[in-house]
Amino acid sequence: MREEEINLMDYWGVLWRRKMMIIILCVVAVAATLVVSLQLPKYYRSEAVILSIAPESGGLSAALSASPLAGAFGAAAMGGLSSPADKILVLLKSRTIAERVVKRFDLIRVFNESKWDASKGAWKNPEKPPLLEDAVKDLEKKVTSFKKSKEGAITISVEWKDPKLAAEMANYYVSALAEFMKNKSINTTIQIIDPAVPSERKSWPKAGLNTALAGVLSLFIGVIIALSLESRAVRKKTSKP
Repeated sequence: MREEEINLMDYWGVLWRRKMMIIILCVVAVAATLVVSLQLPKYYRSEAVILSIAPESGGLSAALSASPLAGAFGAAAMGGLSSPADKILVLLKSRTIAERVVKRFDLIRVFNESKWDASKGAWKNPEKPPLLEDAVKDLEKKVTSFKKSKEGAITISVEWKDPKLAAEMANYYVSALAEFMKNKSINTTIQIIDPAVPSERKSWPKAGLNTALAGVLSLFIGVIIALSLESRAVRKKTSKP
């Protein structure tokens, strides 16, 4: 126990001697992280909540089996996804619905703003315009997410730089879903519990959280560097004849 106390005091002595280096590293890391976080584009999240309030009567399963979603739904069914909410979730995640959202809001241009020449109303490189497929992937992977609660409610989340557009996209997902179900004569009723509204508070970047993490990480790195420098100094001193 005495030896452990001595070792701890030795470590503390090393850190105390190199405290300025550690402090400077932490301050620089926190300041840099804060500046970068404040300069990054702000994103806002809007959410629409829907609920299936009536049981299906076979129409939804038939529509899924007859559509390009058959493979995806088959895999879902094997995993025990048999409720109307589960099947509606598959529809919401489908390429069919995503393409409707992309076309409705011209998201190919929205996602590729730097490649669009507003003065000419055309792409800067007309030989290689952005593709619908890429816009759909961006929408599915970077902008939207879906979550089902234990009670069967489905939350449609859209995160984008324009809070108004984010809310409109979330609400249009519900409209596109309803239109698809109507065209396929699906007898499941969808009720909007909470429509999406433009958010007044950004969801990303989280400057406070980022700076706190930067402070903790830089402190840890500073301690490692201080101990490494001390170890090197001791080795040099002991290696001298």
